[in-house]
Amino acid sequence: MELNRVDVIASLVSEMIGTLSPEMQGRAYIHLFGTAQAAALIATKRKVNVELAQICALLHDYYKYKVDYNDENHAAKGADMILPILAKSGLFNVCEIGNIVRAIACHSEKDKVGQPLDEVLKDADILQNVMKNVTKPIKPKYAERYEKLKAEFSL
Repeated sequence: MELNRVDVIASLVSEMIGTLSPEMQGRAYIHLFGTAQAAALIATKRKVNVELAQICALLHDYYKYKVDYNDENHAAKGADMILPILAKSGLFNVCEIGNIVRAIACHSEKDKVGQPLDEVLKDADILQNVMKNVTKPIKPKYAERYEKLKAEFSL
């Protein structure tokens, strides 16, 4: 049976989530796995590598949940934390690791446009944040991207 890299990373993320407080466990599962589902949808529509998009999404806030939820620089620190994990896994080539790490490092830069994989992750992060509770107002920093997503998906 062929190894499924999304499942391997999902198990790694689930293991990390299992170490958190019960309140943070729920928050982390909903956000990380919800973002992965949104990333799959967006990547499929944009013809971006769906597998890598899901893996980026599963890992994008790994540092935030594992180390410091309130760290404003969690994206860059998360990328630094994830790089050796991906390399040690033996599941990814150098190019894939570079793309995953770059997308994670810049996912908080919602005002900048990056590579297609980066943009899938940023938009999936916003979509999950908005969709987790549609009765709450959209954060101003997400509004422009969310409006573009709604147009792209005819919502």
